[in-house]
Amino acid sequence: MSTLFIADLHLSEQHPKITETFYSFLKSNNSNVDALYILGDLFEVWIGDDEHTPLMDEVAQKLTAYSNSNGIPIYYIHGNRDFMIGKKYAKQSSMQLLPEHYALDLYGKRVLLMHGDTLCLADKNYQKMRKVIHNPLLQFVFNLLPLHFRKKIGWKIRSASQSKKVHKNNNVMAVTQSEVERLLLKHNCQTLIHGHTHQVAEHRFDLNGTNYLRYDVGDWFTNYSYLEVTSKDTQLQRKPII
Repeated sequence: MSTLFIADLHLSEQHPKITETFYSFLKSNNSNVDALYILGDLFEVWIGDDEHTPLMDEVAQKLTAYSNSNGIPIYYIHGNRDFMIGKKYAKQSSMQLLPEHYALDLYGKRVLLMHGDTLCLADKNYQKMRKVIHNPLLQFVFNLLPLHFRKKIGWKIRSASQSKKVHKNNNVMAVTQSEVERLLLKHNCQTLIHGHTHQVAEHRFDLNGTNYLRYDVGDWFTNYSYLEVTSKDTQLQRKPII
């Protein structure tokens, strides 16, 4: 039995091959699986549960079928692109929403899960913006706006974010090690699993004489990647999107 972790698929109508690869991934990993964890940014953009596109509805159907096939629970942590996914769509997709930092016992080991955007403290402009857009009152007001108006705002934010990302250097986008250590100690965990940085990587480090691990599960673009954890082994898998 294994537990699977994925993140940063950024599904959209503009990249159908990624969506097809995701469906194939679900089909080929629907047995001997204890749980599937999606660590944010399943979609490229999300402006509200009241929007219904063929892609959104089809993904919900595929996830529900996957969960029902062998009773596989699906857990979701919001990303920076789709943090507005609410309980309505989660229910439609058979996903259980988790808090932004979630600690669990995984085959006898304490593991901390998160999307990973809060780890990049050098990206000060994004961290400032994040505090604003995650304000519950602002989100409530945003959801009251007409759907077509929210769509325009959502895609403008997405375009601006992509434009700025091109000019950001690796140091700005990198994970802040001190924040990693702070959160692991706070949650009493020795392993951190996250996404956001779009880098498939395993990091080992020592803290106060104890060995710690950090896994970045990577993104889905020209390749797709996922973390597979069993009671005996942990492996980062990376395969081409054909």
